[in-house]
Amino acid sequence: MKVWKVVGVKSLSMEEETGDLRPDYVKVKVTKLGLSSADIAVYEGAAEVALPIVPGRIATGFISEANPGSRFRKGERVLLSPYMKDAKGRLKVRGVDENGYLADYVVVPEQCVYSLPESITEDMGVFAEYISIAAALTDRLDLKHEQYVAILGANALGLIFAQLAIYYQAIPIIIDKSDKKLEDAADYGIYYRVNSSKQDAAKRIRQITCGRMADCTVFECRSSQQPQLAFSLTAEGGKVGIVGYDTFVGKLTADISAIMGRQLSVVGINNGSSDMNAAINLLANEVVKVDNLIDKTVEFLAAPVAFTEAMDADNNYLKTLIKC
Repeated sequence: MKVWKVVGVKSLSMEEETGDLRPDYVKVKVTKLGLSSADIAVYEGAAEVALPIVPGRIATGFISEANPGSRFRKGERVLLSPYMKDAKGRLKVRGVDENGYLADYVVVPEQCVYSLPESITEDMGVFAEYISIAAALTDRLDLKHEQYVAILGANALGLIFAQLAIYYQAIPIIIDKSDKKLEDAADYGIYYRVNSSKQDAAKRIRQITCGRMADCTVFECRSSQQPQLAFSLTAEGGKVGIVGYDTFVGKLTADISAIMGRQLSVVGINNGSSDMNAAINLLANEVVKVDNLIDKTVEFLAAPVAFTEAMDADNNYLKTLIKC
């Protein structure tokens, strides 16, 4: 098997490994891998992980080899999840705590593998983690019919969460500093869009909600917004969700007086491990669309170039896929 490993800061090395099958494991031919901000953080040296490590927290592929009695069959299309539990039941993340999926073949525990319905393409499948995180956030915020939800960040995760809000008949208001991202939001049926670099976001939210402000606010940690804004946009007794990969989120500084003064509830979400099946169902039933969230697809041998470009690209809120 050919694998790419992060061996140092901004350094990838291709290596050969054996791929012997073990009990309760399957061998998978990886076809598409979605490059994530967590992968880039590992590559940049911004994450405290043990090197060398194979990056890549989510991928799609098909079963190459399975043990007798396995629930999977050879040739079956599958999703490779970021999440697994160790012998003590602790949650581990591929590409961070364990080797990830940036390889032509991987041998992984069956607990990391999900069957892909025919309606979900390999490209669509790599967004399952985002959808699972959005689903977990929806549950924690307990979104209700006709509630206003302000979303700070028109990144891929923000756009996916906005679609779920619409599905639950809430009213999303997406806030970003980029006209390009806000134009993308319009393509997903998000009516209320606020450019916080050109408008007073709090004033605009007050207008949209007829003075009541947002019932819930979501702060996406890569949104380039200040966390304080999330608290100032939220109504008395409302809820604020802070979402991001916790290992890679820098220190956030905010005045918490608004939390106390408005009696806000604040929840943090850093994974969607319990909602992977729900994410697959939402994709299969076209509740969430991800058609325009891919920036580009690169070949396996060009992985180092993809990592370098993803650090600086204007479109780094979109997914780069690696064809393995």
